[in-house]
Amino acid sequence: MKVTLIEPSDGLLPFLDREPAEEFRHDMRERGMTLRFLSTVAHVERRGVGCHGVREDSREIGAGMVLFAAGRRGATASLGLEHCGLSVDARGRLRGDRETFRTDVPHIFAVGDVIGFPSLASTAMAQGRIAARHAFDEPASAPPEFFSYGLYAAPELSTVSLNEEQARAKRIAYETGVARFGATARGHIMGLNSGFLRMIFARETRRLLGVHIVGEGATELVHIGQAVRNLGGTLDYFVDNTSTIRRSPKPTRSRRWMRIIACPPPNRAARLSRGWSTPGKWRPAPAADRQPAAAANVTPTEM
Repeated sequence: MKVTLIEPSDGLLPFLDREPAEEFRHDMRERGMTLRFLSTVAHVERRGVGCHGVREDSREIGAGMVLFAAGRRGATASLGLEHCGLSVDARGRLRGDRETFRTDVPHIFAVGDVIGFPSLASTAMAQGRIAARHAFDEPASAPPEFFSYGLYAAPELSTVSLNEEQARAKRIAYETGVARFGATARGHIMGLNSGFLRMIFARETRRLLGVHIVGEGATELVHIGQAVRNLGGTLDYFVDNTSTIRRSPKPTRSRRWMRIIACPPPNRAARLSRGWSTPGKWRPAPAADRQPAAAANVTPTEM
């Protein structure tokens, strides 16, 4: 089936790191999709058994069917929230404290899609648990600093924490590492020719700043990066655990993490591990060179 996507903005998924978003667009085109950015549809009408659309630039498009995606709207119109002293925005969403999830009315809580981004079931579940404990005045942990996001598209995408643009905006010096799915044994077995895993590290502290994955099983892998990021882990975690994972049953999808630090330059993240004495020859970094996450001297902008 031939598919044409018409999008008013200049790209897709602006909250993603640039490279995974570009890989996603490339994969869509490889599957035969036509992408029209910076374009809008003026009107659509039914003609016979199909549909006929006209873009704002007067170009015409014929299609068997049309799917119009306008984003999420909170189903709050029939709740009578105005009688409770609450108001919603143009999309029916409520304001609230992102630490306790209380609304402007202290005894009313709101979580999930109705409070906006990220509008994911997994984050809504965590938000609901925290809100319930606050509602009953029970001790509650703070929401995780970094949630992972998964997009069950074809191919899958998943991300957690900072992308390159955000790291530059915070003026953090960083390096990146990339593991291509097609370069792993599991990728060969699965017949994967596209997709990659990308990690971003702070140069000074080697702390993990962000993880971005596009390709088969992306949503099944990102939790490893989320755990290391929320615990303040560094590149050394992956270096120190390389030998352990190498002894695990293989080939596994998680070995893609190891390729990022187990490959010689030009993979820039490998340089931060202080493990490459000469190109192509691995030398474990001295223990004294490795900075424990708890003792790392990290400025607030690198957290």
